[in-house]
Amino acid sequence: MKALKLYGPNDLRLEEVPKPSISDEEILVRVKACAICGSDVRNVAAGGSGHGFSLPRVIGHEISGVIEEVGSKVVDYAPGVKVILGVVISCGRCIYCMKGHPNICIHKEALSYQYDGGFAEFVVVPSALVKQGGVMLIPEGISFEEASITEPFSCALNGQELSDVSMGDVVVVIGAGPVGNMHVMLAKARGACSVILSEVNPERLKMSKDIGLADHYTEPSELKNLVMQVTGGIGADVVIVAAPSGEAQVQALDIVAPRGRVNFFGGLPRGKSQIQIDSNTIHYREIFVHGTSDSTFLQMKKILNLMATKRIDAKKLITDIVPLDKYEEGFAKARSGSALKVLLVP
Repeated sequence: MKALKLYGPNDLRLEEVPKPSISDEEILVRVKACAICGSDVRNVAAGGSGHGFSLPRVIGHEISGVIEEVGSKVVDYAPGVKVILGVVISCGRCIYCMKGHPNICIHKEALSYQYDGGFAEFVVVPSALVKQGGVMLIPEGISFEEASITEPFSCALNGQELSDVSMGDVVVVIGAGPVGNMHVMLAKARGACSVILSEVNPERLKMSKDIGLADHYTEPSELKNLVMQVTGGIGADVVIVAAPSGEAQVQALDIVAPRGRVNFFGGLPRGKSQIQIDSNTIHYREIFVHGTSDSTFLQMKKILNLMATKRIDAKKLITDIVPLDKYEEGFAKARSGSALKVLLVP
C-alpha cells in the first residue's frame, strides 16, 4: 500500500509498504479521506519533535474510511461499515481520565504520534482505541469528506463548551482559518445572536465572507470599534482566539465584556508563547480565561449528530481534495493560507 511517512524536518516520503496486519483486538480501516491539520503542517516542519513523537511515522489523524477487517475478539464492528476514528488514546487510570477529561490524560498517546496515522491506504486502529469507543459510525447522509473533519470540529466544540457559548451571546472569533470558521458555525448552532470574525490575512477574510457564516467581518485594527458598536460599548460575551498570535490574545482581553469568557484556542509557536498582559483587567472585570486541548469521543459524536441534522454544513469548509500521491501540493495549499480544509485521499 501507499503510505506517507515523516522521517525528519520537512522530510516526507510517499512509500510502498506492506499492507498492515492486525491482532485479535484491532481493526483495519481502508482510508477514504484524511484531512491536513495545522498540527500536521507544524509536525512536518519540526520533524515531529515533542509530544512523544517517534520517527519514522505515518502521520495524519483526521480520518474517515470503511472497516476492512476486524480482529477475532472485536465485537460490535463488521467489515464494510463507514467510520471515523478518534485520535487520543487515554490511559483510563490517571486523575484526569477519572474526572472525565481523557483529552488531557497524563499518559495519553495518539494516532499520528505514537501510532501510524491516516495518510495511507489503510490504518490500523489500536486495541485500546477500539475498546475506548474511538471507532464511530458515520450517520447516513454524511460523506467521507465531511466526516473526516469531525475531529477538528470536536476540538472547537470542546472550546465552545468550556466557554459556555449560549443563546443570545455576542461571540468574537479571531482567526478565519479552518477552525476559526468552525467556531463561527458552532457559535451560531449554539444560539449566539451575533458572531464577529476577525482576520489579519485579507485573502482568508474574503474567503470567509464568501462562505457567509458570520454576521460581521473585520480586520484586527478595526475589531475593537466594531465590537463596541455591536455591543453598545459593553464588549463581547465570548472571545475565541483561534490564531497562533500573542497580539490577538492580548486584544481578546481588551474587547471582552466584564464577566466574559476568553478562550486561548490556538497555541502559540514554541519560543514565542510569552505574552504581556495587564492582569488587573482580568481581576477587576472578573474575566474568565482558559485554554482548550483536543476533544473527547462524546464531542466527536455530537459533531456527527450536528452534521447529520444539518445544523452545521462541513462541506463549506472543504476547499481542496488532493490525491495522496500529490501530497506536496496538498501541504503547500494547507501552508499557504489560501485554503481552508485540505483533504488527502488515497
